[in-house]
Amino acid sequence: MSTSDMTPTRAASGRIRELVRRIAVEVFDTTEVEVPIPGFTVFTNRRLDDPLAGLRAALLMRGVAEAQLYDYARTACAVGRSWGEIGAILCLPTGNAPVGEVAFDWLVCGRAPDPDREGARSFRTPSAYWHCTTCAAQVTDDGPFESHPGDNETGHTDTSTRHQAEVTAWAQRTGRTD
Repeated sequence: MSTSDMTPTRAASGRIRELVRRIAVEVFDTTEVEVPIPGFTVFTNRRLDDPLAGLRAALLMRGVAEAQLYDYARTACAVGRSWGEIGAILCLPTGNAPVGEVAFDWLVCGRAPDPDREGARSFRTPSAYWHCTTCAAQVTDDGPFESHPGDNETGHTDTSTRHQAEVTAWAQRTGRTD
């Protein structure tokens, strides 16, 4: 990507990601490591040696950002902005409810937006995608909702020692071999 393709929003997003990494290192006692990028001999990515430290840093940032949402919404109301305007900025799912009510419910009452509150809810679970560090395959992770590890994660190769260990532990725990 050239610098001319860099929008202010994209640049700010990059600075926020960098800040999360710095907080993880400075506050949650991890270090950054250089990881080769497949297909390149010179370029690397920076990763945290303990991804849970990154999760803690991102959670801290999210908490602070959520408090800022509330503070700025109150300030916006104080200068004459409506809850409808605030809700429009937040791009909240509203279903049939007025966007201002949904914004107030979320920011003031702590109720998460529910676009289907009048109708039937969908139970489709979103998936996460990541590359397994033991087999290098892209894995589709449907969450920890099923008993068998193969029903939760698909895409591992037969050489994934991590996934094989999870299946073996499941078999020992359940007494099943299927």
